[in-house]
Amino acid sequence: MPHRPALTRRATAAALLALPAAAYAQSWAPSRPVRLVVPFAAGGLTDILARAAAEQLQQRLGQPVVVENRGGAGGNIAAELVARAEPDGHTLLVATQGIIAINKALYATLPYDPDADFTPLAMLGRQANVLVVHPGALDVRDVAGIIAAAKAKPGEVAYGSFGVGSFSHLSMELLASRAGIRLLHVPYRGSGPMRTDLAAGRVAMALDAIATSKPLVEAGTLRAVAVSSPGRSSALPDVPPVADTIPGYDASAWYGVFAHARTPAPALAALDAALRAALASAPYRELLEKQGVEAMAEDREALKAVVARDNATWREAVRQSGAKVE
Repeated sequence: MPHRPALTRRATAAALLALPAAAYAQSWAPSRPVRLVVPFAAGGLTDILARAAAEQLQQRLGQPVVVENRGGAGGNIAAELVARAEPDGHTLLVATQGIIAINKALYATLPYDPDADFTPLAMLGRQANVLVVHPGALDVRDVAGIIAAAKAKPGEVAYGSFGVGSFSHLSMELLASRAGIRLLHVPYRGSGPMRTDLAAGRVAMALDAIATSKPLVEAGTLRAVAVSSPGRSSALPDVPPVADTIPGYDASAWYGVFAHARTPAPALAALDAALRAALASAPYRELLEKQGVEAMAEDREALKAVVARDNATWREAVRQSGAKVE
């Protein structure tokens, strides 16, 4: 006979997913289509997650959920659009820590206030990056080896990034800061050129997306040293996290849904409930697994704590890097 509490939990979860739109709405329901504003072009991971969430969300809100791509200026164009929209729950922002935590330290001025203009609703997921080295350029097998090499030749061990102020740049500067080492930054105009030079050994290492580096690791071109998440990644289960060597290090990328900070409480409650069910649905979870993205089950208060932690983390990384965007 199955254990009764387990049966109860499964029954409760099934009932939640089956709730009609009216049950989520309680005292609020959208009166027109809901816009989900994505700060990057269509086709990228942020867009893929947003469209999968939108499909599930509209089934629970009883209104179309339209994904609107507004790329440019490191996400600032999309953020400004949502910050200036009517705070009635019909315009939501899909954001990364770049928009919420990094840009305010990186840009001299912003057309929005990440702290005052937005409130978190839900995390679409979290993705680890992988620290890879070219064995011919840097023959090390772990983070301790990188630290030793950098201390032996301060400022000479080179790493590539997607550009000045990019997530790959700041993540490496955070690692260097926490490890007490100096590295040589070689910025590229995007991930493609960087990966080409890394595969050829023209730069020694980089923090790159697992999905794009894994084939090079499997082919023996690159060596996976560590992942950037606090724990191991299911996509590379044999690779330890940087945090095993540098406690507290976390440079995993997250994707979240944010509402305008002045959105009425009933609308926030209804959107929160609908999003929770949408992101717990089987089709959405299958999409996460396919994309190598980890589900995040934190509630809204926990998400606020994630944002607060990242504010301090990326302020440190930007200061260490010396990067500024006018």
